[in-house]
Formats: sequence, structure tokens, C-alpha cells
Amino acid sequence: MTVYADVLLVINLFVNYALLLCSSMIMKNTASRLRILLGASIGAFYGLVIFLPEIPKTIELALRLAVTGLIVVSTFGFKNIRYFLRCFFTFFAVSFAFGGIMLVLWVTVAPVGMVYNNGAVYFDIDLAVLAVSTVFSFAAVSLISHFTSRRAPKESLALVEIAYRNKTVKATALIDTGNSLCEAFSGYPVVLGEYGAFQKVLPPPITDFLDGKEIEPSADFRVVTHKTVSGTGILPVFRPDYIEVKTASRTVRTDKVYLAITKNNLARGEFSVILNPELLSEEKNYAKAIQ
Repeated sequence: MTVYADVLLVINLFVNYALLLCSSMIMKNTASRLRILLGASIGAFYGLVIFLPEIPKTIELALRLAVTGLIVVSTFGFKNIRYFLRCFFTFFAVSFAFGGIMLVLWVTVAPVGMVYNNGAVYFDIDLAVLAVSTVFSFAAVSLISHFTSRRAPKESLALVEIAYRNKTVKATALIDTGNSLCEAFSGYPVVLGEYGAFQKVLPPPITDFLDGKEIEPSADFRVVTHKTVSGTGILPVFRPDYIEVKTASRTVRTDKVYLAITKNNLARGEFSVILNPELLSEEKNYAKAIQ
């Protein structure tokens, strides 16, 4: 059977994009469409190994693992090894499930010719059939993930956007019922964020405080006390221009909030913000729905 390089690239780009998009949705990751396209392109060009002479299986496996790692880092970035492995194995599991479903569809519904070499597969398939099969598989994998994946309780995870002086940062947040921090004078809820995630928007007094430097009086700097199992501590806080919170069911925005900063690692890449649930309380009316 004749294998066309352009068709191979289009098929692989289309399928890899769907795989990465599905992985991103499962992990509630904020990877941009451009980064997903970059990762899909790497996967598509790797498919050209089908034209090479047969590679020994051990080398083929090592090569596939290396390319998969490159795809994951290109798409989702690298925060730490735990985050990388989570992205890697999620993408691997989605690829396995996705491939199995599509193979069953193609063999039972629309039998096609197939070429396999060096771990790359080429299907002589009509692009319309490919599109329908991909959409169906995408929906099936998403549905399976919804019912079987280990997830945090409903609406315990959210995406946040924090703006301060024309700069914005986006991050994943945990809505923690154990966080009852409030700023003493205003009574506004306090959101806790990792220093590394918000460094580019922090006022100088905050970074100076965390670096142990002397602090000049400033409207951009306050402190709050907090209690943990190990004792009482002090956190620097400032009031951002706004915080936008997107949960599974709604999106809200507020400027009645303070952001506290810690240099501690909150969750090793799982999330970098801990929200005070009062921020989302309709009774307290701190935030207004925008969607």
C-alpha cells in the first residue's frame, strides 16, 4: 500500500491535537491552543519514522518515550518531576484509550488498509471518516474519564486570573474550606498563592519582605497572621486590581480580596493557589458573576 507523507502528517496532527486537548481537559490544565498545536506538530513529524528502515525494538521504545516527553514538556511545560510524570502518564493513558477506541471503530465500521513500522501507524482512511471517528473517540474518552478518574470534590478546583497594574497571572487553585484567612481592617477574604507563580505581579515591598529586607511603609503592603498545626506565622499581603475565578459552573470576578504570598510549595504542581471559599459565597456577595 502506498503511504503519502502529507496525508500521514495531517492525520497525525489531527489525532495528536485531539489527544493533547483531551489530556489538558482531564488534568484541568491551562495549556494554550498554540502550545497544544506545537506538541501535536512534534507528534505528527515523529510519524515520518514510518519511512525509515526497521529500528530495533529497544531503540524504538527509547525514542518513543523521549518524543512523548518532548511533546508533554512542549505542551504543558515543566514545573517539577511530579507534575511532568502526571502529564506524561495522563497523555499516555489517553493515547492508549483513544487508539483502542479508534481501532475498533475503523475495523468494525470502516475497514481500511494499515501500515505499521517503527511504532508509527498509517491508515488509508477518508479524512471525513477520520474526523467523525476522532470526535466520537474524544467524547468517549472524556466520558470515561469523568466517571473513573480520581478527582477533587465538585468545584474544589478552579482556574484563577490575578491582575495587578496591567499585569496578569493565571494559575490553578484549590477552594479550601479550611482557609478562613481575612484581612483584619477590611474583612475581605485572603487568597494564598505561591511566590513562584505570582512573582511577576508582586509589589516590591512583598518581595523585599520575603527576602528579609527592611520594608518602607507602603499602601501595597500589609501582613496577616495565620495558624497552622506547627504554630502561628505572618504572611505579606496586597490587594490586586481583581481576581477572576472560573469554576466548573460559573465565572466570578472581584476586587474585594487580598493576595497573601508564601515561598512554600503548596501542592508540588497540582495547584499554586488556595482560595478562601467566602470569596465565592453568594451570601457574602464579594464576587460578581460574569458568566
